[in-house]
Amino acid sequence: MKKIILKNMQTQLALILVLLFSVTGSSWGKHPCAPRFDSAISKGHADWLTDHCEAKLSTFHLICSGGFHDKWDTGSEGVRILTLCRWPDKTIDPEEILQKFPSLQSLIILDSDLTHLKNPFPSNATELQSVKFNGTKLEVLPNDAFSQLPSLRILDLRHNSLSLMNEHALMAPSIQEVYLMGNEWKCVSEMSWILNMENDSVASRVVDRDKLMCSVPYYDRPLVPVVEIITELEEECLKTDCQCVLSYVGRRTLGAANQKELMAFASVNCSSRGLTEMPDFLPKNTSTLYLSKNQIHDLTPLLKNPIYKEVIDIYLDDNNIESISLLEGSYWLDHFRALSLRGNRLTDLPPYALENALQQNGHAASIFLGKNPWRCDCHFTPGFQDLLSRHPSLFKDVNEITCSKVENDENSEKTIRELSRTAICTSPADEYWLQPLDILNVVLASMIIFVLGKLLYDYWTFKRTGKLPWIVAKIP
Repeated sequence: MKKIILKNMQTQLALILVLLFSVTGSSWGKHPCAPRFDSAISKGHADWLTDHCEAKLSTFHLICSGGFHDKWDTGSEGVRILTLCRWPDKTIDPEEILQKFPSLQSLIILDSDLTHLKNPFPSNATELQSVKFNGTKLEVLPNDAFSQLPSLRILDLRHNSLSLMNEHALMAPSIQEVYLMGNEWKCVSEMSWILNMENDSVASRVVDRDKLMCSVPYYDRPLVPVVEIITELEEECLKTDCQCVLSYVGRRTLGAANQKELMAFASVNCSSRGLTEMPDFLPKNTSTLYLSKNQIHDLTPLLKNPIYKEVIDIYLDDNNIESISLLEGSYWLDHFRALSLRGNRLTDLPPYALENALQQNGHAASIFLGKNPWRCDCHFTPGFQDLLSRHPSLFKDVNEITCSKVENDENSEKTIRELSRTAICTSPADEYWLQPLDILNVVLASMIIFVLGKLLYDYWTFKRTGKLPWIVAKIP
């Protein structure tokens, strides 16, 4: 019984000492290392920080705000847990801190403006089992930041300003749990190590791997699937002679369960590659294709190659394309979003076919047809003008859609939209010479005048003499 009472008294005394020390430090007055938390702590971390800035009974836990003060500036061998709040500098030196507190088992740094580590963690910190940087502006870590810590099991780097991470920066001999959520991760191929889920990999130890999110330009998209898409795109791009970029990642809802699925849109640039044909292979998710400044003349792949069904924007400027008639009634023409054919050899196109496609296509946004040698005659141009006038917002370079350059032609290089029908359908020779149609009109008019004159003469003769015209008299 006495042993139980003595044990309770020892426990209560230990509690009183720990609480007093956590509030007052080495003196009985107020100590500057006492915890101080106010509205400066972000709303999302206030509760978390409060929970972790309390005195612990099982170990000696020192909490400092704004740096070390008084006797703590020289350190202590008795401290097992050290919490640093509002660290006053942009950098921090783990080696210096662990020299002051050689028995440290847990280092916690919260709500601070520090951005870098001056040095990696030293190898003599043999008892350090947990390192936490939470709510700081930490931007980058050395590749060997924790590699010399033999006992490190938990590494918590949540809610900082990390954007890129090399897997070597997270390596430690005994590491078991890594937390990375709440950082501004760039979803790029340099983060592909996160995809390796083998037993001994760093990624397999990232506890919150599925909660990591991308920053701009794929804001609020999950990091892992986006990096998978980027990695696959880069691997497939190696099979082409082009440059590939993941331009956008969206979301779409599937089924009645409202499940979200990612949609990827890639841009592939094959311009100035000396191509004579459109590529037979494109990376998955290609939606925009640049093929400018090549020697392409045939658009048949848009009809026959299924990979082009997903390509909604095609830029074929400065090639050798002479006709787009084969696209009439095609799936691609009914579903495209952007088509650029500037600087080719187009002289005409079927306006009715393009008009029908635009009526079926609710996604068409832009067409570029400038700098082609368009034929300006009465057969083609009026219908082409009607097409341009009905869709003024669709044809983006309408002022550069001009007649071909022809010597002694008044319409040479004039803007087609501004030509009058008289200028299109009347040749210069019409002003000076009678044409066959005009001769026919004169003959017909003369015959009509002759018939009317003969009718009036016969009527006058009948009224005067009572005789019927000769031809009427001969009719039985």
